Amino acid sequence: MIKPIFIRTARAVSAQDSFNSNDLLQPVRSLTGNRFTYLEPNYQDYFTIMQLRRMSRITRLGLVTAIECLRDAGDIQPEAIITGTGKGSLTDTEKFIHAVREFGEGTLNPSPFIQSTYNSLNGLIGLHHHINSYNSTYVHSGFSLEHALLDAAIQLNEQSIRTALVGSFEEMTPEHYIIKDKLDFWKKEIDSPDAVMKSSPGAISGEGSFFFFLDYQQGAAPLQLVDLALLFEPGEGAVLRAMEGMLKQHGLGWDQLDIYLSGRNQDSRHDHYYEEVEHCLSATTHQLHFKHLSGEFDTAAGFGLWAAVRMAETNQLFPSMIRKQGSTPSMDYMLLYNQYYGKQHCIYLLKKT
Repeated sequence: MIKPIFIRTARAVSAQDSFNSNDLLQPVRSLTGNRFTYLEPNYQDYFTIMQLRRMSRITRLGLVTAIECLRDAGDIQPEAIITGTGKGSLTDTEKFIHAVREFGEGTLNPSPFIQSTYNSLNGLIGLHHHINSYNSTYVHSGFSLEHALLDAAIQLNEQSIRTALVGSFEEMTPEHYIIKDKLDFWKKEIDSPDAVMKSSPGAISGEGSFFFFLDYQQGAAPLQLVDLALLFEPGEGAVLRAMEGMLKQHGLGWDQLDIYLSGRNQDSRHDHYYEEVEHCLSATTHQLHFKHLSGEFDTAAGFGLWAAVRMAETNQLFPSMIRKQGSTPSMDYMLLYNQYYGKQHCIYLLKKT
């Protein structure tokens, strides 16, 4: 259990047009093929041509997301920069490995190696904003973003820091997609854009970057992170018990949840986790899901958390995310649940301020 912390601003670059408007506009971008790829911002609004030449695809993406998140917060310098990523810069990693093979470990270009390290984006954010405070990156697969949030929450709770920039970033390269396809991560047959909504083995590949500005004081923050729980390979019924325990600890019942945000990805091998939760929900609760818009990746929960912040700020549901309309007019309490291929399970309890 953590003490509540406040999310002041949130930014997202995803497969949808979520960046320019900081909203989820209609109509949404439909799936083409078997992969969601993010819509890239206009980088020339932020960097010179020379700067762009020195940055990889994922570092450009993450840095722009962080810049806008801090700009929304009033360009306040955070006292910590903490990120989570499952894979980091796959493009640079592959470039370096191919160069090692091609040149027989001889004279190699150091840039792909430097930018392939997981914390290269954190360093760029710090350099760009002249920040030399606490700087850390977590690489824990489906728990990466959550460990970054927990690190920030502990420091904010102890008041060793007052603000933190927390984010995540992922990319999917064609080569890595093929590797994961051979491991049965993805759906095999996509015959129409609507196939993403059909339950079958595998998920749809995705990518994206999400950043959040956290504060230990409420101020103008629209959303509060009340609690966060992580479960690794839970046994039967463990997820429900964890949710019920969390709700009870905060004096809540299932019927007091106004919004349930689900990481359901229509992978028939793991849908039962979400179905068990849905059976417990009240008819008043709005049931939303988001991976039919973002795709599946290690830190996809960031898309759901970004959506929760924006819905709390605008006091409106995103129609494209509604799976089952509830009857409550309230948006006070939200439960976000995401699992990554049955192994890492994350439960967020959120409260509109």
